[in-house]
Amino acid sequence: MSTPACSKFFSVPELVEQLGHFLRPHDLAQLLRTSRSLYAATLLHFWRHVDLEDDHRVDRIITSPAALDALVKNAPFIHTLKAGFIFVSYYFEGVTRFLDEQDQEDEEDEPTPRPPSTTNNRIKRPPWLPKAVTQSPYARSLPPMTRLTELDISFDRRYRGVQFDNAMRIHSAVSILLPLAWLMTLNTTGLTHVTFRHIRYPPDPLELRCLARSLSKLTKLTHFRTEMSAGGFDGSWLTLPMVPLIFFALPTSVVSIKMEAHVRHHFDGDAEELDLRTVQRAVAEQEDEEGQGSRTPSLDWTEGDLVAREEPLENLKELELPTCSARYSGHGISRIMAHCPALESWDIPRFVDDVGAKAVDRTIRETAHQQHGRGQATRYLCHLTSKRKPQPPDFYHGESWVRVLDSLPDQHVESVDFDQYLDSFPDKFVPALLRHSEVLRSVVLKNSHRIESRTLTMILGQCHGLETFWATMPKEDAGKGFVALALNHAIEREWVCTGIKSLRFTVDLAVQEYSGSGTVGGSGGGGFSGRAANLSSFLKIDQPPKEHWIKLGAFYSQLGKLVELEDLEIYIAPPPMRTIPVFMNTASYSLRSLTGLLSLEEEDKQTGKRGFLSLLSGLKKLKVVQGCFRTGTIETVGTFGEREAEWIVENWPALEAIEFLPEWYGSLEGFSMPKQLKSLHEKKPDLKLSRLTT
Repeated sequence: MSTPACSKFFSVPELVEQLGHFLRPHDLAQLLRTSRSLYAATLLHFWRHVDLEDDHRVDRIITSPAALDALVKNAPFIHTLKAGFIFVSYYFEGVTRFLDEQDQEDEEDEPTPRPPSTTNNRIKRPPWLPKAVTQSPYARSLPPMTRLTELDISFDRRYRGVQFDNAMRIHSAVSILLPLAWLMTLNTTGLTHVTFRHIRYPPDPLELRCLARSLSKLTKLTHFRTEMSAGGFDGSWLTLPMVPLIFFALPTSVVSIKMEAHVRHHFDGDAEELDLRTVQRAVAEQEDEEGQGSRTPSLDWTEGDLVAREEPLENLKELELPTCSARYSGHGISRIMAHCPALESWDIPRFVDDVGAKAVDRTIRETAHQQHGRGQATRYLCHLTSKRKPQPPDFYHGESWVRVLDSLPDQHVESVDFDQYLDSFPDKFVPALLRHSEVLRSVVLKNSHRIESRTLTMILGQCHGLETFWATMPKEDAGKGFVALALNHAIEREWVCTGIKSLRFTVDLAVQEYSGSGTVGGSGGGGFSGRAANLSSFLKIDQPPKEHWIKLGAFYSQLGKLVELEDLEIYIAPPPMRTIPVFMNTASYSLRSLTGLLSLEEEDKQTGKRGFLSLLSGLKKLKVVQGCFRTGTIETVGTFGEREAEWIVENWPALEAIEFLPEWYGSLEGFSMPKQLKSLHEKKPDLKLSRLTT
């Protein structure tokens, strides 16, 4: 038998070991079928990374004797496990049987208990590990996984009629958190990533303590994430102080902590946390002076009280705490922040009162001062975020953001990503932000409820190193124009952020573009009136004054100087609601396009009307153009033709998508693509002509 060609040049096991990390499961499956030598070398690598979140895939495994045998044989060699509730439930049913068989063998082989030994490899069953409660005919003994490096578990119960689920329906109260905590203790030296998703109930004190103890033993853990889903009124709300309990249990090796959940109560004191850390002792230890016993001992009482970590998390770079509906106390956050001396990215929580906010300010100032006092460059809190959170009765004004920005040294913060910002005090926010104008690389203000036009102008005109700038509104506010850059403000100073790569905002053109005697955006009482007004006459555009065309040219010239731009998204702010009907105010932005931008018309000396597309000829790196760029609107009919399409091909060579058409244009019956767009698509067949899904 001749030697396979691959073996003449390579050591097949070594080759698979080096390349296997970069191959998909499908690729590895193909290698298994290629040759006997590749099968032997690839099999173990194929089982290193297992994705069993899909219930139907689990069903195929546990109902196939051959697949189940392979799982039993290779379970100890799994390194990365991504699984759902059904598989985890089935697996722990099998592991419990494995432990039962192990205990039975011990009883048969040795009538007396075996003394402890460092060479004893038997798996120890903790007293708090629950017994198996299902009696599935498909369950069989499964060995524990002891080589895990990544664990990603979804608690979502999807119930799609899989075989093992028939038994799980009867035992709906089964909790898999304790078995998972035990599984982590079997992989204390290997686990680096732990993720728990879609937890739909608040863990009880025993589960929290066992989870915390297991996490504290993971000496190589770097990334920890837990997510509690919104499942009913109480399903996603933690009423226990899970935050400090888990935080002060994580090992010092951790780099990223993300706890996505909701907490009802802030933590003013440590009494509740201390009560959770304390286990109920055995009856003999609980006897009072009268010799009477008290409560039933905790299942974990032999492991003692849960002790909080005292060492700081010097490797921690990213921190996201659960949302607290009642807001956090300053004491609780200060205590946590004191353990994060090297934190770089922080999701800023909301504080319960001004006193609490000041306490956090002091902690941040002290830590920043200590970092700078060492004479070394520091990235402490250089990335600040605030994710979308359930709102109290009033919108989140952002006081916490301003305090944190002011607490840090000048020219320190590199990026801010704030959700649901309400610019109620620009006189404080703008100065706080511009203290870092020389080093700011990214400013993202998304789903904002109101931002002053001059706030946007100051950011564009003073942040020299800006690479990303977003100022967007939520969909429900899209027709209100509360976050818009006024045309007059946009041109009053030069935009210094010439290296910007991603730009998204709304512009208020503020010109008499609608029929009627009223002035859009002005104080006149005219404009749209009467319910029976004709929409076609309403959409008729009057000729903008010559001065306005000059301002438009200056605005588009500002855009044309941003030669590093790759992502451009601009919308037009609608007129005030008093000048247009309600259905137009909430209508899609597709009714309008940026005036004159998609045109190469020569300037009319009398009116000043012209096309401004040529002003953007320097944007050679532009990849995505979205927003008010539709070609079928009243602004572009008769102005966007084959000449403009040819210009785009020549001047925007990197273009990948431009929003000329609605996303659903291909499904419209009888839709005929305009001639100029057909020509554009022929010359750039990979160009997407509608909005990208973002």
